[in-house]
Amino acid sequence: MCINQKVSSKSCSIAILLIGLHLLTLGCSGGVERTGRVFGGVTMEGVPLAEGQIRFFAVDGGIGTDGVVSNGKYDIKPRDGMSAGKFRVEFSLEKKTGKKIPDMDGGPGDMKEEVIETLSAKFNRNSTLQIEYDPKADRPHDFKL
Repeated sequence: MCINQKVSSKSCSIAILLIGLHLLTLGCSGGVERTGRVFGGVTMEGVPLAEGQIRFFAVDGGIGTDGVVSNGKYDIKPRDGMSAGKFRVEFSLEKKTGKKIPDMDGGPGDMKEEVIETLSAKFNRNSTLQIEYDPKADRPHDFKL
């Protein structure tokens, strides 16, 4: 196509650039895992969890995520969502104690407010809650703690 003398070098360069970009997008599209919206409700002893965190840890190599629970609901948008697979679910509800403690990440003498976990370990670090997630399925994942 660019061998013909009647085709300008500018046109030839644009054609080559467009072909290259097309090939690049074809090569990249197969390797990206699709993520989707993750949403649902969270209750504790029948009462909506007022505030907290929810975390999804991939069990089988997928992409996990985390989000905020507010007024018994969480809604993680697709751009921040998870890939398909099995996930272990953790919840956290932290509370400030009002005490100041040394800030190990800060400089000498730096203090920070102490924060403690108020939920039982069975809902966070020792959680056995799991879900199977499909980003194509637009359905809630509700949890009763």
